[in-house]
Amino acid sequence: MAAKKKKTSLRTRADIDKAWQKLEAEMAKHRKEHENQGEAFAAITREEFEAKLKRVNSPMIVSQSWSPSAPPGGTINYSILVVNYDVLQYTNLALVVFIGNRNPIVSNDQYLTEFDARFQTYAQRAPNGFSMNPAQYGFFSFQVTIPLGVERTGYFGNCSLQKISFLDVGTCLDRSCFFFDVV
Repeated sequence: MAAKKKKTSLRTRADIDKAWQKLEAEMAKHRKEHENQGEAFAAITREEFEAKLKRVNSPMIVSQSWSPSAPPGGTINYSILVVNYDVLQYTNLALVVFIGNRNPIVSNDQYLTEFDARFQTYAQRAPNGFSMNPAQYGFFSFQVTIPLGVERTGYFGNCSLQKISFLDVGTCLDRSCFFFDVV
């Protein structure tokens, strides 16, 4: 069953403009901090932001940064900015990071079924996930260990923002991908 779209706290053009200005400033801080560390960075544009407000369940992923490369046995640093524009608090949220070429897969059911088993899967936060209030921003970081013996090539990393349902089927709220090299 598809998740029902909740009402957003951004009701008017002025609300959207104000939210974008604040979001743009947060993403600029995220960009500056991580690009100064030599990391790659990706963020949504204004047009993507407005389209995402109409399309995805909130909270949503709005920017991310990552180490572009690491040797076998090394670490890829990955950080993500999530924001909640729903009118109510979201609880039992989790972020899952895994490796595998999953980005072009439209179905979330299929997207979440396979991954590169040589790499660990990372989840945040146990045991009950995390919560986000309306208009709240959250920065999250992961350290992805590169296994010894993997090929020196490019790999896709994936992040899934999920609403955990402990006694029923959970929901994939949003997702992102990043690309890194094992050198």
